Amino acid sequence: METDIIKWFAEALDACGLTQEQVAKELGLNRQPAISEILKGKRQLKANEMVIMSKLSGMPLPDRSTKIPVLGYVGAGAEVYPIDDGDPLYDVTISSALPKDTVGAIVRGDSMYPIFEDGDLVAYSGIEMLPEDALGKTCMVELQDGRVLIKTVRRGVVPGLYTLTSTNAPDIEDVEIVWARKFVMRMPREFWRSL
Repeated sequence: METDIIKWFAEALDACGLTQEQVAKELGLNRQPAISEILKGKRQLKANEMVIMSKLSGMPLPDRSTKIPVLGYVGAGAEVYPIDDGDPLYDVTISSALPKDTVGAIVRGDSMYPIFEDGDLVAYSGIEMLPEDALGKTCMVELQDGRVLIKTVRRGVVPGLYTLTSTNAPDIEDVEIVWARKFVMRMPREFWRSL
């Protein structure tokens, strides 16, 4: 569990004026050791438990927004090459919790329409996965020629190569994937541009 949530829970526990046993009962846990597990980061604090703690303590819920760096563009029909200087184009703050390694890219093209539209912001994991682990999943992939695309990964005809499928374009068959990264979320262009 994130340290900021543990810290918030500890402060809410102090502010509510109840014993740990009483708080456990209010949270529906019916045992004090669960409170100790939360404080030690061994047990996840659930969203409904956070709401109850907020009411008991009078403390506002912690801010769960996430700032993601937008690193470049990802192709969905358009040929896109990554920006490799390491600096984001800009940061976008999303008002929900995302994995801490999440980064973003802007969709170019319409081969994945209506799932992804040109100009949409897509968030994806900053952690690379093996192409084999990406089979059947929609992922960001970098190809051997340097293009970065958002596609569904399928097994290719040739062992070690992959076929990338779209919802609205012909397959890209038997290509070598340098890396694949898990798709996390999509935000339509009209929403993220207003942030």
